[in-house]
Amino acid sequence: MDSSGLDLVASSLLSLSVLFGVLLGAMFLLRRLRATAWGRRNAGPSPIKIIASRAMGGQNTLVIAEVEGQRFLLGVSRGGIARIGQVGGDE
Repeated sequence: MDSSGLDLVASSLLSLSVLFGVLLGAMFLLRRLRATAWGRRNAGPSPIKIIASRAMGGQNTLVIAEVEGQRFLLGVSRGGIARIGQVGGDE
């Protein structure tokens, strides 16, 4: 190979490494922005709040969720979500 061929290979490798660096930088910035308010689609407050959760073993979890001022005990498993009862009030 002559020197012009080596220059072409070196230039191509440099271009690829710069492009790779730009892509890595963009991925880093997108991950950082996703956690900010700018990265959220719905900036308003959610009507559903998770008050507490407790793992019960396996893939089963108990969750206390609040919706419009009412609290509910939910069972969450691989098979789905079930309302167990209302917390702090009569059903």
